[in-house]
Amino acid sequence: MRPLSTDASSQAQGPITPASERFNPFDPDYVRDPYPTLKELRESEPVFFSPEIGSWVVTRFETVKTILRDTQRFSALIASDPLTPLCPHARNIITDSGFDVPPMLVNNDPPSHTKYRAFFGAPLTRERLQSLKPFTESTVDTYIDRMLAGSQPADLVAGLTWDVPALVLFQLLGVPAEDVARVKEWASSRVVMTWGRPTEAEQVELSTGAVAYYRYALDLVRKKAEAPQDDYIGDLLRAHNAGGEVTIHEIGATAFNLLFAGHETTSSATANMFKAVLADRKLWKAICAGEQPLAPVIEEALRIDPPVQAWRRQAKEDVVLDGVTIPAGSRILMEFAAANHDPQQFPEPDAFTPGRRNVLQQVAFGAGTHFCLGAPLARLEMEVMLRRVAARMPELALVPDQSFPYTPNTSFRALRRLLVTW
Repeated sequence: MRPLSTDASSQAQGPITPASERFNPFDPDYVRDPYPTLKELRESEPVFFSPEIGSWVVTRFETVKTILRDTQRFSALIASDPLTPLCPHARNIITDSGFDVPPMLVNNDPPSHTKYRAFFGAPLTRERLQSLKPFTESTVDTYIDRMLAGSQPADLVAGLTWDVPALVLFQLLGVPAEDVARVKEWASSRVVMTWGRPTEAEQVELSTGAVAYYRYALDLVRKKAEAPQDDYIGDLLRAHNAGGEVTIHEIGATAFNLLFAGHETTSSATANMFKAVLADRKLWKAICAGEQPLAPVIEEALRIDPPVQAWRRQAKEDVVLDGVTIPAGSRILMEFAAANHDPQQFPEPDAFTPGRRNVLQQVAFGAGTHFCLGAPLARLEMEVMLRRVAARMPELALVPDQSFPYTPNTSFRALRRLLVTW
C-alpha cells in the first residue's frame, strides 16, 4: 500500500460510453450481486473507461489473463494504492507516523519483485503448510463445538469463517492468538481505506488504524528478531541473518501486508463457498455422504464467486485491448469476477458445476508472476472447514429469504453474515 499515491485515479479522464454510465461498483444492487451487470458489460463493451473509479475496466477472461501475464506492458505498482484520494488530515497522519511499506510483492514489478518473491516464498514449503493442518482441524472443531452449543439460527461467518483463517495465519507467523480480534478489525478497515469510498472522517479514523496496524507488525518482527522461533517469520529472520538481501524493516513491512492478505480473502472465500453449496441441497447431501470429492467443490466455489473480485494494473505504454486503445499511464481494473464467468472459457458459467474440466484456469488467485503465494494454504483451510462441517453438521441449511450483506468496495467479495440452522 502506498497511501499517499492516490490522486491519479481521481484526475483520470476517458471516453464516456453506455458502459461508463452503467458501471458503479458501489451501487447497493451491484454490491449485492455484480454478476448480471458484469455479464451485460462483458457482452456489450468488454473494455471501457469508468469515471467513477478513474480506471479502464476489463472483463473478458483472455484479456484479463493477458494483462496478468504481461509484466512488460502492465505494472503492478498501483495494485494496493487507495482508490479514494486521502484528505489532508489523513495524509498528515500517515506522513507524520513514518509509515514506510515499500513495494515488494503484490505491488511491485520485476526484477525486484522476483528477488522478493523468491525470498518470501522460500519458507512456504509444502511441509511448513501441511504442518498447520492438525492445528486447523482442532481450531475448526472448537468453533463447531461452540456453534452446536449455541442458539439457532446462527451466523456461520461470526461462528466459523471469520476467525479461523486468522488463527491459522497467526499460527504460521507466530502471532499471539489473543490479538485476532484487533488484527481482524484492522484488516477490515484496510479494505474500506484502500478499495472503498470512505468519507474524510472515516479516512482519519482508518489512517490512525493503519498506522497502529503498521507499528504492530514492525514491533512483532523486532521482538522476534531477538530470538527467532519455529515459524514463518522466524524462517525469514534466519534467512536474513544468513545473508539474505532483505532487511528487518522489509520483513516487518511484509508482515504488515500478510496480516491482511493472509486471512481476509480466505475468510471471504470460505463464506462464499458455504453460501453456494448450502443452497444446493443435492450437492450438500452428496458432500456429507462422502460421495462428492471436495477439491472440485472448492475450485468451483473460487471460480463462481471469487473473494478477490477485481485487481489493478497500470499501462506502461499505449496498449490495445479488445479493440480499445488505452493510453500509457492509465489505471486498469481487471474484473476477475467477470473473467471467471466468461462463457468463452467456462460454458454455462453461472451454474455451480464441481468437476469442470478447466476450472483450474480460473483467476481467483491471479496468474503469472504474481500468482498468490498463499493459495495452497487457502485451499487447505477451505478443505478442512468444508470437511469438518459436513461431517459434524450434516443438517446445516441456509435460513430462507435472508439478505446477504457485503462490504462495498471495488475488489473484495466480503460476505459479512450467513445465517444457518441445523
